Amino acid sequence: MKRIKIAIWSINIILIAIILFLVLGNGFKNNDNKPDYKTYTVQRDNSNYFNGIVQEDDKQPVSDELKSEDETLASRQVTSGEKVTKGQVLFTFYRDLSSDISSANAEIQQAQLAIQAYNSSDKATADKIELSKDQEALTEAQAKVTKLTKAQNRTVTAPISGTYFRDDAGRSYIYGNPVIEGNVNEYSLDKIKLGADVTVIKNDGTKISGNYEQKDAIPYSTRNVSYYHFRVATEDKLPYGMHVQIKTASDGYKLPSNAVWDKNTVYLLKNGKKHKKHVTMTKKDHEYYVIDGLKAGDKLVLR
Repeated sequence: MKRIKIAIWSINIILIAIILFLVLGNGFKNNDNKPDYKTYTVQRDNSNYFNGIVQEDDKQPVSDELKSEDETLASRQVTSGEKVTKGQVLFTFYRDLSSDISSANAEIQQAQLAIQAYNSSDKATADKIELSKDQEALTEAQAKVTKLTKAQNRTVTAPISGTYFRDDAGRSYIYGNPVIEGNVNEYSLDKIKLGADVTVIKNDGTKISGNYEQKDAIPYSTRNVSYYHFRVATEDKLPYGMHVQIKTASDGYKLPSNAVWDKNTVYLLKNGKKHKKHVTMTKKDHEYYVIDGLKAGDKLVLR
């Protein structure tokens, strides 16, 4: 009986030793397969983001109101929301001034007859004064007819090219080209570089290209911090009132020099293992910038 117990204890000890060997052996093996790499986590690129809204670059009022009690609106040749060009007729008005025009035409005829009579007579020096008066009367009568004719058939034209809009209060305006306007404080003003390319992100996530075309030299607000307007131009005509996000052009993801192993080559750490990866990068002032091939949060193995 004693021998049996000893045998059982011996077997248990052997089994425990085997288990410990397997566990500790695998542990040492795993530790050998997981080198302690020094890594760098890719940060967000150095783009700047600003908010903007699509507004008109110009806004001019136009009126379809009558200028007198005897004037009537003859025609309205534009509807709200319609595109118009500079000089296009929007409204025409009529005012009966036929009797005034007839009287002015009679004055013209009278002056012309007087001038004709002078030209057919001996041109005495004394008559030259009367001739001058008749010529002046003719000029005045002709100007009067022109003015009356214009007043009788008055027109209102578009002062600029753009979009005609009539609001609920009956006021009418021509809105110019849609542009993106934003504002920036004094601490970020130097980030708005005229002519620099930007990416405009619409409210549905769509991206279009643009550039900074204008920024204020004088702030519009100076309470504690000064604020400035800026403007972005795009080839796409966006709808008035759309809110957008403006992203400045980026140099890319900045990397430390010891994260670059060879030309355009880095090592990405995944699941404890490093993987060689070729990326698109540039070098500026001894700094490396990755344009394509990495994303924020990637871990790179350092040399």
